[in-house]
Amino acid sequence: MIMNHMYISIVSHGNDDDIIDNFNLKEINSLSNVTVIIRDNLSSQRLSEYCSTHGFEYNSSDLCLGFGSNNNINFKVSRDLGMSHNDWFVVCNPDLNISESMINNLLSRVNSQSGKIYSINLFFDKEFSVMEYSLRKFPTFLSFFNVLKGRSFTDSYEKAELQDGSIVDWAAGSFLVFNADLYENLGGFDEKYFMYFEDVDICYRAKKIFFQDVVYLRNVVAIHQGGYKNRNIFSQHFRWYFISLFRFLFKSTFGLMK
Repeated sequence: MIMNHMYISIVSHGNDDDIIDNFNLKEINSLSNVTVIIRDNLSSQRLSEYCSTHGFEYNSSDLCLGFGSNNNINFKVSRDLGMSHNDWFVVCNPDLNISESMINNLLSRVNSQSGKIYSINLFFDKEFSVMEYSLRKFPTFLSFFNVLKGRSFTDSYEKAELQDGSIVDWAAGSFLVFNADLYENLGGFDEKYFMYFEDVDICYRAKKIFFQDVVYLRNVVAIHQGGYKNRNIFSQHFRWYFISLFRFLFKSTFGLMK
C-alpha cells in the first residue's frame, strides 16, 4: 500500500505555549511521511525560533488574517513543498493534542479507504472519557427554534451511537482531513468568513458540489482543549459567530455556494 504524505496545517493566534509544550507534535513532525506547517498570525520571534530549531515549516505575516485565509496559505505552502493530488491536507487547531501512533493509525486508515474528507474522535480529557460533540448536522433557518428551546443552535450527533466509518454532515475544523485534490478543487476555505462556520461551509460545498461526505473515524482519538469564546455574548467572537452563521444560512438556502 502506498503511504501518501500528510501535511498538517496549524495556525497560531498567540498559541506559542500550546505548540511549544506539545511534545507529540515534535514526534509527529519527525515522521518521514508527515510535514507540520506552522502559520503564525502574530509573527512571534519566540515561535519562529522554536520552529527553526525543531524543523517545523514556519511562515508568518504582519496582517491578522482569518482561520480560512491562514489555512489556505498553508495549503499553498504544502503545494510548494511538493504535495501531490493524492496526499492529505490536515487542518489542526494549536490546542489539539494527538499522538504519533494515532497519526500513523490515521494515515493507514485514510490511505486504505476511498473517502476524501475525514474527521476523528475528539475528547476534552487525557483519559478519553469526556467526548467533544464536534460532529454536527447542517443548520437551517429553522435551527433558530433550537435556541428558543434552550438547545445549541446546531444539532450534534450522539457520537457514542455512531459506528466507525459513519457519515456525518460536518465536523469541527479543529481537526479535519482533506484529500489534497478535493481541497484545491473546492478553492479551500471561503475566506469571506473571518472565523466560525468555515468548516460547515467547506463540508457543505464538498457534499453539494462533489458528492463527498465527511467520514467519521471513531478509533482515531485526540484531545482538544477548546476555547468556546463565542459563548460570551459581549465578545468580538460572538459577533463573528453570528455574522458567519447568517452568511452560511443565506449561501446554503439561496444556492449561493461557489
